[in-house]
Amino acid sequence: MSYIIIIPTYNGEKQGIEDLLISIKNQSMPPEKICIIDSSSTDNTVDICKKYGCDITIIDKKDFNHGLTRQKALDNNKNYDYAIFMTQDILLTDENTCATLLSSFEIDDVSAAYGRQLVNDNSSFIEKVSRHFNYGETSILKSKEDIAKYGISTAFCSDSFAAYKISDIISIGGFPKTDFAEDMLIAAKLLLQGKKIYYNAEAKVYHSHPYSLRAEFERGKSIGKMHKENKWLIDAFGKAEKKGQELLKTLTPFKKLLYIFQALPKYIGYKISKQ
Repeated sequence: MSYIIIIPTYNGEKQGIEDLLISIKNQSMPPEKICIIDSSSTDNTVDICKKYGCDITIIDKKDFNHGLTRQKALDNNKNYDYAIFMTQDILLTDENTCATLLSSFEIDDVSAAYGRQLVNDNSSFIEKVSRHFNYGETSILKSKEDIAKYGISTAFCSDSFAAYKISDIISIGGFPKTDFAEDMLIAAKLLLQGKKIYYNAEAKVYHSHPYSLRAEFERGKSIGKMHKENKWLIDAFGKAEKKGQELLKTLTPFKKLLYIFQALPKYIGYKISKQ
């Protein structure tokens, strides 16, 4: 089994890119290559990546696209079996994290697998609630037959820490051009082609980035735009609002009100952009 790691970067020095690279270098099953696609960072990100022997491609910041940039990295590495995508602000929890995630492909027809994201102690309330809801303690194997049970969550996947079988991604046309949720879109296409997605709760990373209210609003707008541009996703998997309703049911009345207050900017942004 050969695999590479792909990390898009931009000014990752303060977000811990060096700590991430150290945790990768300490893996019991190291990658063949660490591919960095840097959007013309103005800090020491590129120098840090050179220090750890990464394969670095620098692009103009304006040319970055969540889907096409990742696909470009895959196109340049078709001779490998698997690719693990990461974001620059995660940290692997132990030396077996990558091996554990890749073990997901021992299951028949699994084309993509994503790991569990743990929050840091200083994370916001809304982030802690969302992470706990989206990344539970139990692993889940998802297929097209599970859409009636999980709805749009069937296609949930996160490129903050996710692995893909490269040949399967190429066979469905690769990552689409999109400014948001390339991971969900590719997972949805794989599911509709009869492939499976595995949530591996044993493969854990730390990942926290508290958003401001404005950032939540902008994130909501991005989700709404993505849903509007990909109506087929909603038609096939159901409305995203149902996911939010399920989350609220898990909270006490006080926590429910607090969550609604903090999540309101994101919901408003979503509704505005989806019109």
